[in-house]
Amino acid sequence: MAALVLRPGCRLDGARLYRHLRELLPPYAWPRFLRLQERLDVTATFKQQKGRLAREGFDPARVADPLFVLDAAAGAYVELRPPRWDDLLAGRLRL
Repeated sequence: MAALVLRPGCRLDGARLYRHLRELLPPYAWPRFLRLQERLDVTATFKQQKGRLAREGFDPARVADPLFVLDAAAGAYVELRPPRWDDLLAGRLRL
């Protein structure tokens, strides 16, 4: 998972991000999940606090931030809503 903070007034273009990552990174390096945040939580020494994010995971029922999942068949990052979450858990959506 990657946590992102977008510039004010910007929105995530999942298809464009997918194309960009496909050009720059090998498939094993693509984040499978994205989490959009208002700001990143950091320590006093400006290190990212990842523990809380890891504990919360990617369950849309537990995470208040918008979540996106890589849908390679669609060629985009798509919003992770309950129906897609169910498909993921049932194995109908491949990562």
